[in-house]
Amino acid sequence: MHAGNLIASGRDCHILASGSGKVIRRARDGRSLEREASIMRHARRHGFPAPEVYDADGPDILMEHLDGVSVADDARAHPNRLPAHGRLLADLLTRLGSIRAPGWLPAADGCPGNRLLHLDLHPANVLLTADGPTVIDWADAARGAAAADVASTWIVLASAPLDPELEELRPDLLATFLEHVDTDAARRYLPVLGSRRRDHEHTDEAERTRITALLTL
Repeated sequence: MHAGNLIASGRDCHILASGSGKVIRRARDGRSLEREASIMRHARRHGFPAPEVYDADGPDILMEHLDGVSVADDARAHPNRLPAHGRLLADLLTRLGSIRAPGWLPAADGCPGNRLLHLDLHPANVLLTADGPTVIDWADAARGAAAADVASTWIVLASAPLDPELEELRPDLLATFLEHVDTDAARRYLPVLGSRRRDHEHTDEAERTRITALLTL
């Protein structure tokens, strides 16, 4: 793999240019990303919109360069679209919930089942491209109950920080999302997934407070 200039950098990975239409996703801590690459390939084979993977070697994944904006950035530019994005997230989770996970994929704690779970499907991890939405960042993927993935997204939409101009639209976003998912099935997984996110080192106090309020309700 030929690694070129740095394009972007996140909390866990760098994105580097690598020739026409390709990028390298490189783990900042040097961990192997080969499992993540296999998960994306599995999702694509089953018709789900994940990035195309060309190669994987240790901490590097050679993958397609996606040209688009995230749902989160689109909402910042067009706040009125935020509620509609709730329906998009629900639709993506419904599609993903129909895919059986590969047998080698570890099970999610407290969420028994055999479906492929993303467990971090939220507005910043969905890119809007000319070919449609594409779900990125499969680092937390696991095997389990499809409703657990719905619960994970429910927690993020209810608690994650939003820009001030979008905060007043949070209830509409959440209501639209919940209207198109099975809330009864997802509710049983809120405690285990909510506690996990609340206790994460990168979760701030305001988000912890909102998670606690959701779990109390």
